[in-house]
Amino acid sequence: MSKQPQLITIELEGRKTQVPAGVTVIEALWDTGHDVKRGIGCLSGLCGACTIAYMEDGARRVKFGLGCQTLVQPNMNVIMLPFFPSRRALHDKPELANPAERLADLYPELQTCNNCKGCNVCPEWIVVAKVMQDAMQGDYASVAKGMRGCIMCGLCASRCPHGIAPHFVGLFLQRAWGCSQDAPGNLSRRLEEQDNFKDETGWAQLQGKSGAELETLCRQIVQPAGKD
Repeated sequence: MSKQPQLITIELEGRKTQVPAGVTVIEALWDTGHDVKRGIGCLSGLCGACTIAYMEDGARRVKFGLGCQTLVQPNMNVIMLPFFPSRRALHDKPELANPAERLADLYPELQTCNNCKGCNVCPEWIVVAKVMQDAMQGDYASVAKGMRGCIMCGLCASRCPHGIAPHFVGLFLQRAWGCSQDAPGNLSRRLEEQDNFKDETGWAQLQGKSGAELETLCRQIVQPAGKD
C-alpha cells in the first residue's frame, strides 16, 4: 500500500486548500485543479514567467519569487502575478556603441528615479535600485555585471512609481557595454569566417568523430601540442 503524502494548508489564489508538502507553488496549482494557461514557462527558474507574491505564516511583509522554485509552506498565502507590461525602447545595434548618448533619449524616465528602493523585489536577489543608480551615474560596467542574473520577469517595473522598467534599461546597457568592448581574437576570427562561409565542412567532420576523438580535439585546441 502506497504511503499517502503529507498535506498542509495554504491560502492559494484567495482560497484555503490542502496541498502535498514539498511541492512548488506551480505544482500546488496543478494539484488543486487550477487551469493555468498563462504564467507558466520553462519551470526551471530561467524565464521569469511564473512570478508570485506570498506571505509566510506570521509574517508582515510580502515576498516575491518564482512559482516553479518556491516551495509551499504551512499557512502561507500566495497568489500568481500577471505579466506587467512595460515600455521598451527600440534601438538598432549600431547605436549601442555610444550608450551614454543614447540612454537619456531611449529611457528619459530613468532620470526621475529617486532611489525609493521599491524595485528591490527581484526573485534573483539583484539589488535593482543600486543598479539604476549606477546607470544614472554612467557606471555601465557595473550595470552590465549587476544585471547578469536578470530573468526579465518585470517585477521591478511593476513596483516603480515613476514608470521605469529597470529590466529593459539593464538589458540595453548590457548590450551597449558588450558592443563597446573588444571581442576576443578567436571569437572575432570565427565570426568573420562564418560571415564569409569559410570551413562549411567543419560541422560534418565533428559529427563523424567519436566521443574520445572529440575530447582529444578539444584538448589540442585548448592546449596545442608542445606548449605547457
